[in-house]
Amino acid sequence: MSKLPSSIFNEVIGPVMTGPSSSHTAAPCRIGNLSGQLAGGKLSKVTITFETMGSFATTYRGQKSDQGLAAGLLGMFPPDPRLSDALELVKREGIDLKFVVEDFNVDHPNVVLLDITNEHEERVLVKALSTGGGRIELAEINGCPVYMAGDYHELVIMLSEQPAIGIEQLCSKIKTMLSSNGVYVHGTIVSDNGQTDRSWRGVIVLHTRDTLSEKFLQTIQSQCGDALLREVAPVMPVLASDSCSVPFTRAEGMLKWCAEHDNAPLWKAAVAYEAARGNVDEDAVLEMMKDIAARMQNAIEVGMTGKFMMRGFLTPTAEKLQHAVDTHKFIPTGMLDLATVMAVAVMELNSSMGCVVAAPTAGSCGVLPAAVFSALLSLNIPEESRMEVAAKGLMAAGLIGVFISEQSTFATEVCGCQAECGSASSMAAGALVDMAGGTAQAASDAAALAMQNSLGLTCDPVAEQVEVPCIGRNVGAVSNAVTSANLSMHGFKGNLPLDDVICAMWEVGNTMPDTLRCTGKGGLCTTPSGMRIKEEVDRIRFAS
Repeated sequence: MSKLPSSIFNEVIGPVMTGPSSSHTAAPCRIGNLSGQLAGGKLSKVTITFETMGSFATTYRGQKSDQGLAAGLLGMFPPDPRLSDALELVKREGIDLKFVVEDFNVDHPNVVLLDITNEHEERVLVKALSTGGGRIELAEINGCPVYMAGDYHELVIMLSEQPAIGIEQLCSKIKTMLSSNGVYVHGTIVSDNGQTDRSWRGVIVLHTRDTLSEKFLQTIQSQCGDALLREVAPVMPVLASDSCSVPFTRAEGMLKWCAEHDNAPLWKAAVAYEAARGNVDEDAVLEMMKDIAARMQNAIEVGMTGKFMMRGFLTPTAEKLQHAVDTHKFIPTGMLDLATVMAVAVMELNSSMGCVVAAPTAGSCGVLPAAVFSALLSLNIPEESRMEVAAKGLMAAGLIGVFISEQSTFATEVCGCQAECGSASSMAAGALVDMAGGTAQAASDAAALAMQNSLGLTCDPVAEQVEVPCIGRNVGAVSNAVTSANLSMHGFKGNLPLDDVICAMWEVGNTMPDTLRCTGKGGLCTTPSGMRIKEEVDRIRFAS
């Protein structure tokens, strides 16, 4: 089944989540949730395996992948405040949960294997990927290749033997039953592992946008013999559709669309795109983004109080920074004074496992809210209009993110921090131009310049924590966004087209050694001071 175009809410602005990492906390939570649904009922035993050379192997404790997976297995979603206690909650539920690191063949740095047994001794094997910014893929069920991205209601049939009528024919029969009951099937997967020495022989997946009644599920079960039948609910906010048709997926196409629509601003192009992607009306799109804006504003406000404990080795400083601004002790930099404090506040909250919005990742979650909400004040936007203006700015940023998602990645494990803070800076630059009344061309140019300025940025968080250098890089990314916006709106032509720069980011990222892509094996991580900090963090972690 082919991948759909990126959704602003599924792939770019979001998820709303408990920190600290979208790839390593939120995505594992979603993987655990889907895998737990596949297992069904009360779980009794789970073994989770990470590949030795992959990113999870060295970061799963520090970036809370273990807690994310545990929370998902308990049915939680990324914003759930109980996520930070998930490992203890798993124990209370009597689930035997084990984490293992060993060699196996992979073609992606963020692969996880789950071996799950429920209370009825029914066993399910899942292979899944975290693909950046909270996105996921379930790639195998019981050794059978599948593709599930968590954006459909899925009817999953796990076969222990070949059905008498054949697996293809059984899938067709079930699809007909669904259609005759008013359930439209958006696609099917029929997968047979081709092996006779395993307890599982095949998997059927039917994608819908509907939930099924228990009675109807029982009727379907009667046609499937001893097969395990599972209805798996989505974990993404925007559902997929086989009738999805978007107006463009590249910046070049967007600029043509804007020119054909009375030189529409970037935010209007973004709303039109997302409405087409999600099969929803444009007003609903803006309302969804207003909710996201409110979540970002709340993260800023909570982060600026400093009334929380960070989970790494730093302590909150945003309140002190704000006092320095208020007492005119900052070297004055205009809107960047407030933006600096906001970026630090959100990132410190993220480190405390507070609720933030990944935009496009949790490691860069301070950039966009800091840029947008400081600009609301700097541009003298009336208070009654601020949430609408913020939502439009975020839509503009989201569309820049779509172009990055379609042509590159947000996964730091694939392309380094240029894919996180670099992408966030690019998105923020586009948002700022749009909020200031600039054209779609100027917004695209600003995004290109900000990305161009970020090429080669490595990912080397000290002691596996999203603190150093991550917080400082968020502040630097905001500054880059502001200056790029100003240059591009007022005549500077020192950048290439956005699509070209995005492709360059992908090329640069793929030439980086894996030691500089969130593995804890190079850069700042392996300096003498970095190693000392890690030893201290590990000592405290394992003592507790």
